Amino acid sequence: MSGGAPLEVAPEPIVVNNVYSRTRRRSEDVLVNFTGPAAAVVHSGSGHTYNVGIEPGHYSCECPDFTIRHHRNPNYACRHVRAALSAAGQTAPGAVAAASAATEAAAAHVPRRAEDAAAAERQDSVAGVWAEGTASYAAAAGQIEPEVMAADDAAFAELWQQAQNPPEYLYSDVLPNPNMTFGLEIEFDGGDRQAIARDLYEEGLIAEPRQSGYHGGRSNPNLWAFETDASVSGGEIVSPVFRDTPTAWQQIEKVCEIVRRHGGRATTRCGGHVHIGTVSPLDSQNSRWDRLLRLVKANEDLLYRLAAGGESGGTHRGTDYVRPVANVQSLDNTSHYHGVNKRRETAEFRYFNGTLDPRQIQTNVRIAAGLVDTASKDDPAVDSRIPDRVLARGTQARRQAINGTPEDHGVVRNFLDTVFTRARDKAAALWLYATSRWQPAS
Repeated sequence: MSGGAPLEVAPEPIVVNNVYSRTRRRSEDVLVNFTGPAAAVVHSGSGHTYNVGIEPGHYSCECPDFTIRHHRNPNYACRHVRAALSAAGQTAPGAVAAASAATEAAAAHVPRRAEDAAAAERQDSVAGVWAEGTASYAAAAGQIEPEVMAADDAAFAELWQQAQNPPEYLYSDVLPNPNMTFGLEIEFDGGDRQAIARDLYEEGLIAEPRQSGYHGGRSNPNLWAFETDASVSGGEIVSPVFRDTPTAWQQIEKVCEIVRRHGGRATTRCGGHVHIGTVSPLDSQNSRWDRLLRLVKANEDLLYRLAAGGESGGTHRGTDYVRPVANVQSLDNTSHYHGVNKRRETAEFRYFNGTLDPRQIQTNVRIAAGLVDTASKDDPAVDSRIPDRVLARGTQARRQAINGTPEDHGVVRNFLDTVFTRARDKAAALWLYATSRWQPAS
């Protein structure tokens, strides 16, 4: 610790006043319970608690903000670390304070177009409820629901009925874990690229009012990037790292609306890649990455079908940029073009076709997040639900062609019960299934 004798463990929590939260855009009081000379439990204004370490040069925190930004900048300290330092009567070293201030200033400098008063009031209301935590938001919205098992015939019939219509687009409580992070790559063909860039910039979503070169517009990690991509004529729009917040889902909706308004369209050449943060759920535990691979291999034929649903009309774009993992023995051996591949701090899911329908994008994120969340559970009951099989692309289409019998939906029913607990998540994924078909082997 910077200067002074080791801290005595405080028997009572210490209140640290006016700790600013960028997520909720307000200053809050947080409670700090010290559990050791350089260790504390910090109670955030969101209702979450985080284990924090303040040993000099070795700061740590379990919150997503620290997990993401500290990996990029070793000098970064999140607000929970700084609150613990303050409670200990210390200040962050100069380099840490400067790095943290610069990061937060960049995040705060995102211009927004003024909305009408009624829309702003609705947004503030939703954000305010979400800020109290996922559980309380679900309770306030009436969204606490018992688990519905797709294995039950009557329950599946009800889910199938719900899946005949697109799911409602939600603005919070979408993912299975509120601490999950995700990112998107949205490809499209055609459109007036200058007009798209101008409107994205005016909405405060990209840094410059123009399209950048491939991988050339990612200087600000808090903004989107609008880039060229040789595989499509329109371009690729890459999101910042998101959490399950109203702002994230509103931005996704706005990006799709802008591209559509100026003539962009999702064609069979386009992909819609989803990245799920893995630092917390999977970390470096090989058993969890292995579970993710087993889960994907046991359902890969289904994933290709789901990926071609919704706006895609049941036709998948092929395997040139979405290679199957049926013969892959470890995600450490995957390339950038495999359907699921291990990236730095994320798992990338490339199965999904491109789409400019926010409901379909949100459902794709639900599926990818559900797979990672399931893989993170070290539970024999979860392992027992993963079929011991490799269901390669084309398997079900070939079986139907040979047998000529109607499908019993057994594969998707098992998948829904393995990956999801909430009925609305199952119905959303089933919507993609119902609007698609089994894909040929190639």
